[in-house]
Amino acid sequence: MSDRREELLDAATLWAFEHGLAELSLRPLAKALGTSDRMLIYYFDSKDELVVEIAGRAADLLVAGLPEIDPDRPPRSAKAWLDACWERYGDPASRPALSLLFEIDASGTRSPGHLRDAARTVAERWSDSVDRALAALGVPARSRTGLTPVLGAALVGLAIEALLDDEPARPGPALATLARLVDGERR
Repeated sequence: MSDRREELLDAATLWAFEHGLAELSLRPLAKALGTSDRMLIYYFDSKDELVVEIAGRAADLLVAGLPEIDPDRPPRSAKAWLDACWERYGDPASRPALSLLFEIDASGTRSPGHLRDAARTVAERWSDSVDRALAALGVPARSRTGLTPVLGAALVGLAIEALLDDEPARPGPALATLARLVDGERR
């Protein structure tokens, strides 16, 4: 991928964090990015492809924020990992990215095509990252098949709840319950 394409994708993603995608139009976006709509088409083929790329970049940023687990020295309890996840996603700086990803998910459920593709990209990257964390925590593959989607959905639900609250409370009891569920499946 060219440096210029990467720069434009980064800038478009930041723009989408602030403005969302509902009103995305190439000309105003291009103007905000200091380029032309033709250059956006040159680098991304279409507005639809740009939206899918923005979703992928936003998902990558979200997943990159998940705390890493050293498989050779995993925490004694899943609670430590879940608390670290909450620190990341409860941080006000994460709100724009989370809001954008939930916008993409909601839009993807309503329309086939690029928005559904974008929502799938987000869901797959999120699910893969949760699954990797569970594997590093020592949860066997047979247990992860059911636990990964449950844990992923629970964390998403808690994040949505936090986004809707101006001063979100730490979901301590919910995280403790999720930790017990994970710890019950660890080797």
